[in-house]
Amino acid sequence: MEKPFPLFRLPRLAIEEVISTMTPFEIINFSMTSLKIKYFIKCLIRTSRNSQYVLHVRTDEEPVVSFRGSENMYFEFKITSDKTKNGMRIYRKCLYNEKFDTFWIYSENLIDEWMNLVRTVIEIFKFVEHIVIFYIDKFPTKNKSIVDFIKSLTPSIEICEFHGNTETDEDVEYFLNNLNVTEFVGFNLKLSDRFTFPQDNFLEGFTIDPGNWLTFDKLLRLKGSEFYIHDSPITNQELNQFLILWMTSQCHQNLGYFLININDPQSRDTIFNLPHERINPDVERIGRLPNSDTIPLRGEIDIKRNDGMTGTINFDRRLDKMLLTMVVSRIE
Repeated sequence: MEKPFPLFRLPRLAIEEVISTMTPFEIINFSMTSLKIKYFIKCLIRTSRNSQYVLHVRTDEEPVVSFRGSENMYFEFKITSDKTKNGMRIYRKCLYNEKFDTFWIYSENLIDEWMNLVRTVIEIFKFVEHIVIFYIDKFPTKNKSIVDFIKSLTPSIEICEFHGNTETDEDVEYFLNNLNVTEFVGFNLKLSDRFTFPQDNFLEGFTIDPGNWLTFDKLLRLKGSEFYIHDSPITNQELNQFLILWMTSQCHQNLGYFLININDPQSRDTIFNLPHERINPDVERIGRLPNSDTIPLRGEIDIKRNDGMTGTINFDRRLDKMLLTMVVSRIE
């Protein structure tokens, strides 16, 4: 019988070297063997300059805890109720050179096991960004306890997305009323027409699909730099009003990119009942973005804001829907 290796009898630098060769899977499993080991690993990793991960948690049918390190490498735990998957591990490469190393853990109590794992990885690793993908249909009776749990670990998150088929506002509102989102919100589910986004802080972006609840007044109240809106009830006349307010700096002065469906393509001239310039789409120009980056532009229509910024507008299609897109820049 082999004797266990006395790791903690080694000098600290040697211990650190051993741990630095471990994968996150091995680090988490190792940290669960004793409180002493867990504390040592926590101190080591949290003081390391190279230990800055992005945390992704997902309440899918098989709840997920994953974190991305350097070189687009994702280490992913999936909690499963299928005993045959316990301990299964798959490595795969995806588009954009993303690499996924996935490990399955069996449990009869999926959300409880998921919570234990989330708590452990947050205790051990240092995260620079927190992303929550919330599937409201998968564990409907536990949605509020999931939100309460996340709030107990961090009062704010950078990115969240909502997915589901059930038209329910309550769980989404509970999430947004209890967790402050600082960068991006994605609504990939149908909400009732009564729904109103409850936060008033500025965000980098919104994805809203479908946007059945997004009226003109609600759009004006949203504060963000990028908007991707599909299936909203906003009319061409209201789009005209929106662009006029933008041109006169009365709304969305930090807007950088705007995409929205056009409900009546036959009367889209109504949208441009305002000062504008038709542009040769074959001519490429250079626009300087608000962050000073430059971008090549080909546009159909230019509109000018009263501070000199230009909105370059194009039209596109998504299946049978017409879309308006606008990029905001300073034309050079």
